[in-house]
Amino acid sequence: MAETTTPRVVRTYLNELERALAGVSAEVSQGLVAGIAEELDGLDAAAAASRIEELGDPAFIAAEAREGMGAAPMETEPVQPVAAGSQRWYVVLTVVLLAFGGLVLPFFGWLVGVAMLWASPVWSRRDKLVATIAPVAAGVVVSGILAIVSSFASQGLLAWHMLALGLVGVPFFAAVLVSISLLRRGWLRAV
Repeated sequence: MAETTTPRVVRTYLNELERALAGVSAEVSQGLVAGIAEELDGLDAAAAASRIEELGDPAFIAAEAREGMGAAPMETEPVQPVAAGSQRWYVVLTVVLLAFGGLVLPFFGWLVGVAMLWASPVWSRRDKLVATIAPVAAGVVVSGILAIVSSFASQGLLAWHMLALGLVGVPFFAAVLVSISLLRRGWLRAV
């Protein structure tokens, strides 16, 4: 094939194919390049570009050649280790701390769960915001309502129980509901 009459698209494709076939036996590599060069010989640039598109990416052809030889595929990118924040055990631990951490270690256990939640790539920003704000907001709203109601009621023990329910019970219940949703979403996205 004459270099001057060969369209640039063909020369580029064959050069990319030769580079992609690095590590494949010389016999197989030369045979593939010669066969494809023969197939593209005599085509004008437009026809050659169309045929090249049908042939596919040189890296794919090289991978097929390696597979046919029984060789392990060449890695183009280093394998990244899976982050702890995207594993299922991490998802479960985070959700348990968000739901029940505040009961085991008052407030601190829940804060650890929130920190783990924000460190994980498994959940979206929206999930993280809802899980952080919903229990606190529910507690504040219900406590405010109960404080107003109790100011009109007798100032007995019942008013303090209602206020405690608003400050502790409602946020706990909200945290459990949010945690169930987070567990479902996180379990599906985790490795």
